[in-house]
Amino acid sequence: MKKLLLPLILLSVLLISQTSIVLAESDDDDNNSSGNQSSDSGRDSNKSRRESLKEKVKGEIEDKLKEVKEKLASKAALRKEKLEATKLKVCEKRKEIIIRRSTKLAERAERQITNFTAKVERVDNYYNNKLLPKGGVVANYDSLIADIEAKKQAAQTAVDSAKTTAQNFDCAGDDPKGQLTNFRTDMQNAIKTLKEYRTSIKNLIVAVRTANKTATSSADN
Repeated sequence: MKKLLLPLILLSVLLISQTSIVLAESDDDDNNSSGNQSSDSGRDSNKSRRESLKEKVKGEIEDKLKEVKEKLASKAALRKEKLEATKLKVCEKRKEIIIRRSTKLAERAERQITNFTAKVERVDNYYNNKLLPKGGVVANYDSLIADIEAKKQAAQTAVDSAKTTAQNFDCAGDDPKGQLTNFRTDMQNAIKTLKEYRTSIKNLIVAVRTANKTATSSADN
């Protein structure tokens, strides 16, 4: 802002000084012409010359102002271009981090889902082949299994969404900041749904263990 004001102030001073010179010259012309009041053509000539000088000074000032504004605009555009280039570099580094995080999340999620699925299969096999035959029953067993399946699907969907958001992240897009926010939201949701998936499996295990203790106690009695 200071760099913009300085040349404008200098040009304003120049305009005032130039105008003063023109007016002074005009006054001299008026004084010289006053000795010959009878000459209308002389007065018209002096007036025309004054107007010509004023227009000349005005044109010079406007040209200089235009030149200064163009230089300032060029510098401003250059600063903006450098700033955008810097932002793009920062964004590209963030993109690399986002892709790494999403890849690690996906790999970890896939391992957890595989392990959880195997654990559920083992519990289900034990319940149906060992616990049920000896009289152990979990009243809401089907509901627990259905909840596990729903939580598994939710976790898989959340992980896939985070991966898609990361892959579509574009620093040259219309709203990279909004995309970053969406990715963070997807990451949080993926972590949350994985925890809920694990909790649903724990609920099944607790229910089966409780039924096993009840069946064992009944058999002992």
